[in-house]
Amino acid sequence: MDPAPITHAPRDHQEYPGAQYILPTDGLERKRLAVQHALVKRMFEDRILFPPIHLAKGDKVLDSGTGSGTWLLDLATSVDASVEMIGFDIESRLFPVDPPRNITFRVNSVVDLPAEWSNTFTLVNQRLVVLGLEIPQWPLALGEMFRVLRPGGWVQFLEMVPEHVGETGRPNTDQLIALMQAVGKARNIYLGCAYNLPKMLADAGFVDIQQEWRIQKIGKGVEEDSAQKENMMELFRGMKTPVLKAGGFGIVSSEADYDALLEGMGREWEEMPATDHDVAAIWARKPSESGTV
Repeated sequence: MDPAPITHAPRDHQEYPGAQYILPTDGLERKRLAVQHALVKRMFEDRILFPPIHLAKGDKVLDSGTGSGTWLLDLATSVDASVEMIGFDIESRLFPVDPPRNITFRVNSVVDLPAEWSNTFTLVNQRLVVLGLEIPQWPLALGEMFRVLRPGGWVQFLEMVPEHVGETGRPNTDQLIALMQAVGKARNIYLGCAYNLPKMLADAGFVDIQQEWRIQKIGKGVEEDSAQKENMMELFRGMKTPVLKAGGFGIVSSEADYDALLEGMGREWEEMPATDHDVAAIWARKPSESGTV
């Protein structure tokens, strides 16, 4: 028997059939995604494209798990307006209201892309979907990306690796990480996907697989500390609804308990040394001779 949900003021979350994505789809999440985009962009020297590619007229770009479309909107400022771009997600609430004319948004799941997209895109991008796909969905998603890419096209990912309990030395932060791991396990989410992406890409048929890792310092004394703190605090605030709906996993028994952990993490951020957070950019190519249809 499932634990009784804990009474709380819920935030808006996606309702796509069968989807397990943990974070909300509301105005606060839109703001967090903008902060997050700026942070990870700076982490990789302001790059948002990783493969050796120059997008020009006739090229098409697909953004998987586009969210608020932040990555696509940024890309649109640096490529020709003739490049067609499509962003999709399982929830439309975060989509931009008035995007550039060469960008369209639609509701779709990466594990079931339209049949007519086969061999269409020059580049497929997916960022920070670690909290969205179940373990068995990753091979399905990569297979779909392979199918919709043109022969010779590229796929790129950016993923963070959630910290493990005990690594931070911060009691409240560790409890929140434990809750992330618990809700991820309950939903069969692949929290360690970044470590295994190169192998999964090879298994899907991709070649020229490359990766770059960065260590993000999180906490006291770090440059852009306020932005990092805002992003991390809002991420865990956004996780509150699925945690409390699941009964708190034996770690929290009320919304007040959860909020106390957030307040404690805020204090730890100001008082304790910074910790490391692994982030990976990974990209790969569909073979030019591929006959996939």
